[in-house]
Amino acid sequence: MKMRNIILSCLMAVTAFASVTARSYRPEEIPNVQLQDARRYVSNPDGILTADATRRIDSICGSLRSRGLAQVAVVAVDNIAGGDTFSFAIELFRGWGVGSARSNNGLGILLVKDLREIRFVTGGGLEGILPDALCKRIQMQRMLPFFREGDYSSGMVAGVESAATVLEGGDPDLDGEERGFFTWWEILLLFGTIFVIFPLGMWLINRYARHRCPYCGKWKLKQVSQQVSDFTSGYRVEECEFVCAHCGKRFRRQFRSYRDDHFGGPGGGTIIGGGWGGFGGGSSGGGFGGGSFGGGGAGSRW
Repeated sequence: MKMRNIILSCLMAVTAFASVTARSYRPEEIPNVQLQDARRYVSNPDGILTADATRRIDSICGSLRSRGLAQVAVVAVDNIAGGDTFSFAIELFRGWGVGSARSNNGLGILLVKDLREIRFVTGGGLEGILPDALCKRIQMQRMLPFFREGDYSSGMVAGVESAATVLEGGDPDLDGEERGFFTWWEILLLFGTIFVIFPLGMWLINRYARHRCPYCGKWKLKQVSQQVSDFTSGYRVEECEFVCAHCGKRFRRQFRSYRDDHFGGPGGGTIIGGGWGGFGGGSSGGGFGGGSFGGGGAGSRW
């Protein structure tokens, strides 16, 4: 019995020592496998992901890049220095230049096993395609169920596949959850409400209010005079005189008309667009395209 206790104590001590002495990487210490082989996008120095999972993810990332849809980098490590996955991921993937320099279509995925955390960071060119809420749902529904079981390979493959589906214009079908962006008809309805229905309703209310007598309440007002009492570059004030055909009362009202309303003015705008950037690489050394990162993305713990 004593021998068994001694063995268990030794095993616990070794495990505790290993966890304490496990390497905590700084961003500059993560191997950039893309520089060694342009077909590789997964940095897995601690062997957290299986070889099959790594090959599958490399294939997906290579396909996305060859079509100019995105540049994706995946990192899986035991631990990081500082414990802040957001700052670490930004510094790491920005330093690698993941994404095109012209369109910033980079996606960085960082898995830190000991912190039990997965982190996505997106370049500015992907924030509208992979918004924060959608990144979060991919993590929560596609990745974390596997991570909780210790199956990091299946979870990472599922997450990358879901992100790739979105980048390709498809629907990841996240258990019927509402998507992180509107469909085209929802956008059309929203714009119609804001720019057509609401202004029309306000105009009708204002029009009928102008013709209701404040004394007798009848809709018998008639406008008999109108003059401009004040005028600026942004609006003008009109003073109108009304008479009620029912009770005969006469009174004046002032109305302010804005330049964007019914007395004209300049308008319009400019839409600035761009295309997806190019990429480099081959079967030997490669490298990413010089992209950068802001604050887009999401993180989840399990």
